[in-house]
Order: sequence, then structure tokens, then C-alpha cells
Amino acid sequence: MNKRLLVTRPNFDRTTRYVSVWAKDVIKVAEQKGFTVLDLVGKRANRREFEGMVRKHKPSFLFLNGHGSADAITGQNEEPLVEVGVNADVLKGAVTYALSCSSGKTLGVQAVAHGADAYIGYREEFIFLFDEAMRTRPGQDELAAHFSTSSNQVALSLLKGHTAKEAHENSRQSFARSMRKLLTSEATDRESAAIRYLFWNMRHQVCLGNGSAKI
Repeated sequence: MNKRLLVTRPNFDRTTRYVSVWAKDVIKVAEQKGFTVLDLVGKRANRREFEGMVRKHKPSFLFLNGHGSADAITGQNEEPLVEVGVNADVLKGAVTYALSCSSGKTLGVQAVAHGADAYIGYREEFIFLFDEAMRTRPGQDELAAHFSTSSNQVALSLLKGHTAKEAHENSRQSFARSMRKLLTSEATDRESAAIRYLFWNMRHQVCLGNGSAKI
């Protein structure tokens, strides 16, 4: 496989600003591993540029961040980038990790049917908590870090040579470790509240397609 990673990072509201910052850690590791990173951040996270970059460069790994639904993943200002019945075939031949609500329910299934090597995502909403006092500094938000660390484990594991199934399981184990840590520590009320959502995300993360696929 070619060593190319395409990342979408819309950043137009609080949720997308957070996940856009989280993705920087993945980009840093990818560059250290010798990957060419195609970073569609902000206004560049639009369908025209996304489709053009995928078809031209054929990245082996697609890391898609943004709002979503069972049928679509969106970019800047919720412009659909990939949609069921429209362009799910754009993911053909690649491993995709979608940090996007619910896209593992229908879109991921269709992407695999159209030739995606593997699709890791969530069949329900991805939910995270944040510290209101840190809303302008997502990278320093320790409450949100419980979620970003476990989510990013999918992408980081793939970059380190793990299979799609292994990356999925590594992420789920990371969610479990975060829950155990909060259960056994002197957690704040907000941290205690995070446990249910860490479990929710762990439970609803799915790995579709070829679990042995690597990037």
C-alpha cells in the first residue's frame, strides 16, 4: 500500500474544533512514520476537494472527522463529503476511520460493499464531554482527553502497522482503561459522568470489512 494519509478536519463549531485539534496528534505520528499527509482542514474539507484528492492520490488511509449520520459524513459547514447512494465508492481500496456520528450503521456497510478494504466507525452518536473553561483550548482539555486518547488509538494503531481489527480492539481497550481509571480515582463529578459516554462509544464502535487489512 502507498504511505498516504488523507485527513478531513472541518472546524466551524465546538465539536469540529475539538476533533480537528485531536487529529493533530495523528498527523504528527503519520509524518514521523514517513506518510504523506493530505490535510483538508477548514474550508478545504469540501466534497470537490475531498473527491479530487482521493481519486488523484489514492491514499491507503482515510481519517474522516466531522458531523455525520447513518447515511453520510460531512465536512466544513456540514457539507456532505461521502453519502450512501451517491459516492460511497470513493472509499474503495482504502482503510477508513470515521470519527463521525452513526456512519458505521449504513454508510460503512455500503462503503465495504463498494470495495473499501475496511471501515471503522460508530453505529450510533459519538459523544464526548468537555471542560467549559477550556473550550477555546481543546488541546489542553483534560476531560475531553479521556475521549480523544481512546478514539485516536484507532488511527495510531493503524499507523503503527496493526490490522483494522487490532486497531479497533486497541481503541476499545483504551476506552475500558479510561473507565477503570475514572472508577478507581478521585474523579470529579464531570469525570464520573464521562464514564457512561466512554462505555457508549466503546460499545458502538464497529469494524467492518476485512479485519486483516493494513494501511
